[in-house]
Amino acid sequence: MTANPSALRLPADVERTLSHWLSEARFASEREALQALVSAAEAGSATAQAEILDAFSQVLPIGTGGRRGKVGPGPNRFNKVVVRETAQGLVQAMRAAGDTPQVAVVYDTRTHSRDFAFTVAEQCAAGGMTVVLLDSPRPTPELSFLVRRLGCGAGVVISASHNPPEDNGIKIYGPDGAQVLGERDAALMRAILSVTELPELQEEQRKQIHVLSPERVVSEADPAYHAYVLAQGVAPGDLSAAGLRVAFTPLHGVGHTSVLPALRARKIEVLPVERQCDPDGGRFSTVRSANPEAPESMAMAIALAEETGAQLVLATDPDADRLGACVRGRDGKFVPLDGNRLGVLMLDHVLAHATIADNGWVLTTLVTTPLIATMATARGLTVVDDLLVGFKHHAGMAAEHPERTVVFACEESHGYLRGDEIRDKDGSIAALLLAEAAALAKLRGETLLDVLDAIWCRFGYHREKTLNYMAPGLAGRQAIAALMQAWRTSPPAGFAGLTTRRFEDRLQPRHTGSPTRDLPGDVLSLELEGEGGKKCRLVLRPSGTEPKLKIYGLARSAPGIEPAALPAVVSQIDGVVEAVLADAHAQIEATMRPWLGSAS
Repeated sequence: MTANPSALRLPADVERTLSHWLSEARFASEREALQALVSAAEAGSATAQAEILDAFSQVLPIGTGGRRGKVGPGPNRFNKVVVRETAQGLVQAMRAAGDTPQVAVVYDTRTHSRDFAFTVAEQCAAGGMTVVLLDSPRPTPELSFLVRRLGCGAGVVISASHNPPEDNGIKIYGPDGAQVLGERDAALMRAILSVTELPELQEEQRKQIHVLSPERVVSEADPAYHAYVLAQGVAPGDLSAAGLRVAFTPLHGVGHTSVLPALRARKIEVLPVERQCDPDGGRFSTVRSANPEAPESMAMAIALAEETGAQLVLATDPDADRLGACVRGRDGKFVPLDGNRLGVLMLDHVLAHATIADNGWVLTTLVTTPLIATMATARGLTVVDDLLVGFKHHAGMAAEHPERTVVFACEESHGYLRGDEIRDKDGSIAALLLAEAAALAKLRGETLLDVLDAIWCRFGYHREKTLNYMAPGLAGRQAIAALMQAWRTSPPAGFAGLTTRRFEDRLQPRHTGSPTRDLPGDVLSLELEGEGGKKCRLVLRPSGTEPKLKIYGLARSAPGIEPAALPAVVSQIDGVVEAVLADAHAQIEATMRPWLGSAS
């Protein structure tokens, strides 16, 4: 430990914050790890120096998926101090809002998740709240359901979703079971930042913490949630006649606790990857990334499917709110489907088999395939398709219009929902809908790939692709901010021979009349057009959960395609998307390189 942090030659604000963490009592839980980091920096470690600079350069923000970050010391890292401050800020915000003084807490399988969950429970109880804590790893959407069912004033999930193993996070839910949004989000962050004291839990306050043992979670918490998930299915009757066999992996997370009961209740044969049902100590050692958006994450499930003759492969992320899938084609090979195409298949299934009320609507985002809106509109449904990324925006629309029923909601990053009693995406509902669709297709002698082809021929071929430009650390944040400001100030004239016809900066005021749709977001959208009717949408958005810039390309053809002509149309539209993204990536690289280079 250094008695003089200025010896590290840090910026003044970073040095000041570091000094507080090295000396003040409330940071004692992180002192040992911090002293080791400082010692390494003093010994000349450039890695330790960079870690300190990033860990103490800002307060860990609330992004699209709560507060997430690398576990370690510092205000821009995830640790017990940040967790306690978040919980105390939540208590203060709940009091100010007059919310019911009861908090539900759920955690996933990450290394420190249980410890962090109990830290939340203790801090909330120290602040006068009653706490219900499920002491067995469970899905994030089950927390959303539990908040509404118990009438809680708030809910907390300890999870970093599909982030790397070294990360963890906390997601805060309001009394409607949705992640905090808009003014409630801002009020919570103000409350967190205003925390100066952390009350210690008194012994008599421990009785305010109601811990449900694993056995009680199974008998008291799970049944109502599982019944609700099952009720969102739309396929008629017993599906056993289809003979569908599904290989499923929860990727060392909690998905098997909700997906397996749902599929088995519909008489669908589901074979779990047992090795990946093991929490694995939070190491995720059998996958490079526990992200079902990445086809390689399903390698073990595909191997199981090949061994057993399964026709469908499903995967949920560690907190089971996202779904990934691979479908066996007519040639016997498995084809991964991206989040947009999975959403299209689920919506097609719902529109074909659900009883849809007059007040039903479909919700999606500005970076999700326009095919969702086209299909829903053709059915006569009300559609909102310009939401910012993050299912809290879908939930915001539901809160604005409680008289409406969510027929289907989705976003391209493998998030799906049906129904009104869960206000976040749900991997088990998605798994149920997709498995139902696959079973009915099999009964007709088709695959889900055949279903997609038919949809494209009717409504037009759609192609969407996302690039992730990784930019970690302080230099990365600065580079992304510089790029966004440069394009905001002077929008590019075009890409790959297409001209920018319309430019939208979602930080600028909007006037749709909906508080949720009018929320500002750090998003730039460009509508591009070229010769021969070529069109493509390009969208840029800094990730709210990881150190990267997300670049989206979306293009589509005219409707009414003859099946024989579909391959040529596919080739043309795919070429447009690839060319636009390649040119955009080159221009982004040129703008960001000076910032990233200055840190090397």
